[in-house]
Amino acid sequence: MARGPSLANKCQILFGGSIVLILAGALSVPWVRLERSVDESQREMSRQLAETWVRNGFDLNRVEGIPIPIRVVTVERIEEGGIADPFVEQAHRQFVADPTEEEFFSTVASEGGVVYRYSHALRESQWRAIQDRRFVDFAPHAAELSLGDPLRAILVIERTSAFAAQQTQANRWYLIVGGVVAAGLAVVVFSLILTKLIFSPVRRLRESAEKVRRGEFDVRSALRTGDELEELSRAFDGMLDEVNKVQSSLRSMNDSLDLKVVELSEVNVGLFESNRLKSEFLANVSHELRTPLNSVIGFAELLEEIARSDAQADPKRVRYISNILTSARMLLDMINELLDMAKIEAGRMSLAVAPVSIADILEGLQTIMRPQAMAKQIDIAVEIDPHLTSVETDPGKLQQILYNFLSNAVKFSPAGGQVRIEARTVVSESRPAIRISVSDQGSGIPFDLQETIFEKFRQVDASHTKMHGGTGLGLAICRELAHMLGAVVGVVSEPGRGATFFVEVPVYFRVKERKPLMGHSGTSAITESPRAAR
Repeated sequence: MARGPSLANKCQILFGGSIVLILAGALSVPWVRLERSVDESQREMSRQLAETWVRNGFDLNRVEGIPIPIRVVTVERIEEGGIADPFVEQAHRQFVADPTEEEFFSTVASEGGVVYRYSHALRESQWRAIQDRRFVDFAPHAAELSLGDPLRAILVIERTSAFAAQQTQANRWYLIVGGVVAAGLAVVVFSLILTKLIFSPVRRLRESAEKVRRGEFDVRSALRTGDELEELSRAFDGMLDEVNKVQSSLRSMNDSLDLKVVELSEVNVGLFESNRLKSEFLANVSHELRTPLNSVIGFAELLEEIARSDAQADPKRVRYISNILTSARMLLDMINELLDMAKIEAGRMSLAVAPVSIADILEGLQTIMRPQAMAKQIDIAVEIDPHLTSVETDPGKLQQILYNFLSNAVKFSPAGGQVRIEARTVVSESRPAIRISVSDQGSGIPFDLQETIFEKFRQVDASHTKMHGGTGLGLAICRELAHMLGAVVGVVSEPGRGATFFVEVPVYFRVKERKPLMGHSGTSAITESPRAAR
């Protein structure tokens, strides 16, 4: 970011400009007044010459042997057009228009200086008082006497004063030089005052702030100006004291937290190892339990077949063997769920990705679930989009998710109800996907439990007297499997109106490449692949 002018430069520029404007405005008055004073002095001098000539009747061309610029122009000559002088004509018009006007004055600049032109009205009364009769005709004129005091002539004085022009120019230079000196002194004095009282303390505060920014929290400004800047300095130093206290407290807390983190990391390593051992133990035990359980189920099925073929068999024996089979199969399902969850937690669950037809999977599930649905007189309706494409996924894992959804739907739907399966194309996370939903007519799921039912060992009815059995791992396994497939599972339900569980499977399978913990930040690289992924 570009840095602008400093505070000192701004103040000097603004104050200098203000001083120049103020002095220019203040000196403009004496500038104009001096020029008018010179003009007034020349006008007064011309007036005195005119009055002296009128009273004493001097020679019109000489005064005691010294030539003076005085001439008399009669009204007759002006009216006859014998005078081609704009100044005289303008004076004549003014004197005629206003009988009370006695003089007219103007200045004209020339190379030799300023020409001062003065005209004085000679009316009848003054005209008769002139004593020199060589140039004046005093014959009575009846017509003129009847006019009162008419204009008879104009006394014109033209003087060139180089001294007056020099004085005017010198006075102007004095004003300019004085203004410049005054402005310069004012700026210098103001700069010294600002530097001493404001800029120096501000620079110290800025230097202290820069040191604090670099991490030097022991620095102090310690200003002693006796004004608001000293109060600011005390507040700044107090803030640094508090920062140092907080930093000391944070250091001690960080040290204790480091010890806690080390302890927690050791405990976490132990817990992770214990969890791994638990998962491995559970997977091994579950796997080992399946072998004898399969033997039990096999011999029970053989006994049931023998009992059913024996007409002399006791009906109780058939019922007992059937109960044994039902319980053994339920136990096998629980063991399979525990084994799947243990494999997922241990990272031993593998994927076999291949192009899959959703219609074939749903048709197989419908066939598998038909006996269980017929036992409760439940109708399974399947609706598939005819334009549905195949997807790249693990068919076994997808079938396991849908089997769990469909099994729960049949389990929780009332007798004589209907389970609806729907498959259609959607857009999930800006990519094409297939959404498969399973809707039942059960009692529904409360809103506050719609997120927790996908957690491990969580069920809507967790009491000991619940109507339906299960470990609470089915939906948790569905969520873990969906995460492995890059799919999304969810539920939409209202209490008393059934529930709809759905899974959105992307059309193209994408493998997430895991990055090392110490790698660069950023999202994991994602590639699309139809191959098997581990």
